Amino acid sequence: MSIKRRREPSSIDTGLIEIYEDLANENEEIRIKAASALLSKFSTEKDNPKEELLRVFQRLIRGLCSGRKAARIGFSVALTELLSQRWGQSHVNGAEYEQISDLIGDLVNQTEVTGKISGQEERDHYFGRLFGAEAFIKSGVLFKPDLDAGAWVKILDLICVVATKKPWLREECGWILYSACQTLKDGNWSRNLVGALIEKWCQAGLAKTPEGVAIWLKAREDFAGIDLPSNVWHDGNPLHRKETSKLANILKETPVGEGPKESDGEVAQKGSWSSKLHFVWTVIFSKLANVEPAPSNVETSKTISFGQFWQEAVDDQLFAQTASEERKYWGLLLFQQLWSNAPAMWLEELFTRNFRRCLVNQLASSDRYLNRAAEKSVKTMFRRIELEPSAAHAALNGLACPELTVSFDQASQTKTVDRLYVLADDRSLRRFVPGLCRKLLQPGVQDGKAATVKRRMIADQLIVLLKSRQNMVIPEDKSTSDVDFIIDAVLGAFVTCSYFSVGAVPSNRPHLPDPPISTKTQGMLRTGISSWLSLVIGSFPYPARYAHGIVHKIHTGQSDTALQPTIDLNGRTGEQMAAAWQVLRSVHRKVEAQSISDKDGFLEAFELLYSLTILQVYNGDADAVSMLDELTSCYDTLIKHRETGDQRGTEGLVEILLGLAAKPSKLFRRLVQQVFTTFTSDINHNGLQSMLEVLESKENIAGQSELFEEDRGSDASDVISGVESDVEELDTVNADGADSSPESDDDTEGSDAFPNEDGAKKGQDEELAAFNKKLAEALKTSPGNAAVDAASDEETSDEDMDDEQMEALDEHIVTIFKEKEKAASKKSQQKHAKETIVNFKRRVLELLEIYVKQQHYNPLALSILVPLLKVIRTTRSTLVSGKACALVQVFNKKCKRKELPDTYAKPEVVQLLKEVHAEVMQEGSNAHASACSKASLLLVKVLVAHSSDNIQEAKEVYSNTEAAIAKSKHQAGMKSFLDDWLMWLRDYERISR
Repeated sequence: MSIKRRREPSSIDTGLIEIYEDLANENEEIRIKAASALLSKFSTEKDNPKEELLRVFQRLIRGLCSGRKAARIGFSVALTELLSQRWGQSHVNGAEYEQISDLIGDLVNQTEVTGKISGQEERDHYFGRLFGAEAFIKSGVLFKPDLDAGAWVKILDLICVVATKKPWLREECGWILYSACQTLKDGNWSRNLVGALIEKWCQAGLAKTPEGVAIWLKAREDFAGIDLPSNVWHDGNPLHRKETSKLANILKETPVGEGPKESDGEVAQKGSWSSKLHFVWTVIFSKLANVEPAPSNVETSKTISFGQFWQEAVDDQLFAQTASEERKYWGLLLFQQLWSNAPAMWLEELFTRNFRRCLVNQLASSDRYLNRAAEKSVKTMFRRIELEPSAAHAALNGLACPELTVSFDQASQTKTVDRLYVLADDRSLRRFVPGLCRKLLQPGVQDGKAATVKRRMIADQLIVLLKSRQNMVIPEDKSTSDVDFIIDAVLGAFVTCSYFSVGAVPSNRPHLPDPPISTKTQGMLRTGISSWLSLVIGSFPYPARYAHGIVHKIHTGQSDTALQPTIDLNGRTGEQMAAAWQVLRSVHRKVEAQSISDKDGFLEAFELLYSLTILQVYNGDADAVSMLDELTSCYDTLIKHRETGDQRGTEGLVEILLGLAAKPSKLFRRLVQQVFTTFTSDINHNGLQSMLEVLESKENIAGQSELFEEDRGSDASDVISGVESDVEELDTVNADGADSSPESDDDTEGSDAFPNEDGAKKGQDEELAAFNKKLAEALKTSPGNAAVDAASDEETSDEDMDDEQMEALDEHIVTIFKEKEKAASKKSQQKHAKETIVNFKRRVLELLEIYVKQQHYNPLALSILVPLLKVIRTTRSTLVSGKACALVQVFNKKCKRKELPDTYAKPEVVQLLKEVHAEVMQEGSNAHASACSKASLLLVKVLVAHSSDNIQEAKEVYSNTEAAIAKSKHQAGMKSFLDDWLMWLRDYERISR
């Protein structure tokens, strides 16, 4: 029976095993501690056996070839530090240095790929060899000026072999050698090492690769006088102007078979695409940044400029129409990198033709492959502009330049340029705007249609630009700020294009419109001016300043012999305009003479009113001419009464404002509100009644004729719409009388008082039946009875009509269709008339709301309550009733205990209270009853605020109303009217006790 021999315990260093294990840990702190422990164990102070050091070195190399956890990183750090500690000291002698060559030999042997192994194992061995070579370079053991360069040559051979055999590792090989060049300092010995590096790289056929370009540029820059191989680059400079085409092909990394073949063979290309940019781009940009824009010597004159490099190497290659999505992605990454860090003088050159096309295409749809990369490019641009607003000038010149034929935002379906206008500083816009204005005047094309399209695009951009400045703080004095310059330049171009025409452009006036501007374009530009002015009113301080500036430009332009006004102002019209200008100049001088803090709102309001009325005359509005005389008379009257403190004279002003409010224009709407706000304290009883009369008008053709003093057959649009104005869309009305405006969804109160759809449909059916009956009589058929018609056709098939009978039948049928068309036209007029009156009432209610908010303590304001209740009950528009209900509620909330009307006549208030109670007895909607309740309680508050004894009269009025409600057949909503009173009375009596 055999006995097993007992195994002798071997001498295993468990501590060293733990160190190796920790070097592969994914935690960085643990790896660093393990490397420190290894260095302590084999420090120079300890006399470690040579064999033991060799075993440790070999073990670290095997660790580099491991793909386990973070072994490659940890073992690389440990190997680098161990080499530096043992062989990197200055006292290492030649004998010890020979060990380095042996260690490199061990690195080659242990990472040699032999036998039949898997692809992953082969990759691990090549990674280990590369990491090992990097450790030798980083440790500094190869860079000893007093030692032989044999070890350095061995490392170069090792790296070049890897770069040649494995193209997918070439970039890493190049980066290692490039980093070595960065480590070395200029000197004879260093130049020898770098020269050997470049020589080995060229011998491997890698000179004309991205890595070769980076290393070559680094050598030329940091090592002056280095001896570089000839016949590689022209004048030894990869950035030479004559090498641009070749450099572009190298940088785009053309795959095998696609690019040009070299005479000495073709370098194997990478087999996979990387989503990261090659480091050579940063090297090239750094070199180009040191090239002076204007050549000052022979060297810089031969070197390619950044603009030429970007155009040929990036725009023509990476952004070409035939370029792959992967290369376009590289191009977008380059744009992001440069826009973040490049000098300001480069930014504008980034917006080349192919790049713009790529950016537009990728932004246009979220389904595009590079949509997110394009969006990131735009966000990168915005981030720099937010930090450096002056950079916006380059972006605007690139994306909104006048040379473009299509709007960038329109093509990309984004608001990129609009956002740039907001982010840009005033100085950038000041530099950008003049060029855009010149292109508006002279778009650079002679074809009329093409010029119109381009002018429209530029005009749209200029309007957006002006609107982007509406929230800026603009000085009110005469100082010429950048914003004022921008506004003045844009409005000057708009005025010249829209109010004047030019024949042949004089040679001494190159900036006049050419080719001539079409009438349609002029109307569009006038609309743009009105649209901007509507934003100015209420947004800018002293808006009259800009309105006056516009009409002043038109006025002075009429004396320019090179310009021909589009409207003739001779005769009586010319005299009226001359008188109006005399008044406007007087008002403007008075306003300008005032200090900023003491501006008179009265004078500013009249300057604004005069300026915009004169602008309407220039727009061709015939009504505006007669309004000038009314304005002059009103101004003279108000000036006299203001000196005496009298409120008389405002009736005329209210009539003028109502005439403007009737026009469906945003500009006039804001103008009226702005001016009315200034004069609310001056409004008297007659002026208020003029507004209330509008609310009492009927919402049909008769009401329109009565309001505007016109014949029933006239077109209301001729009266209420200004020529080329910024017309607001009227709220359309359905056949049942309800509003189809989106706003009507918010105003649902009072809808139960309107007829339903069945009634409208019934009316339409009756009209159709009547038409069919007339047509059947003419054709001698039975309407709606096909069987009878067929039988009749059989019976009379042999009876043919003669020519006279056919002509008579044709005339009869034509008459029937004309009558139908006339009925349809009348129905359309009725619908338009209702839309007109409804919108006019809404404008008046807006003015009354302004009055209530500012003059709710004025006893005169109480007189609007009953008319408001009547319009709530009688209108067929939910918009009007909703606004009126909201106004009653606003009035009620504004009139708190301390803000009730201060003086009043008791009989008038009691009479108003009785009229409100009479109104609630009328048949109406729940909204009408609720509004009556609020108005009634408001009047009761006014009574008891003056004297608590007046509560008895209020109780008596409510008692009579309660008795009347009990007898009424229509009690819908009346119960809540009484409940509101009882609740208020209970609270009042509780507080009074």
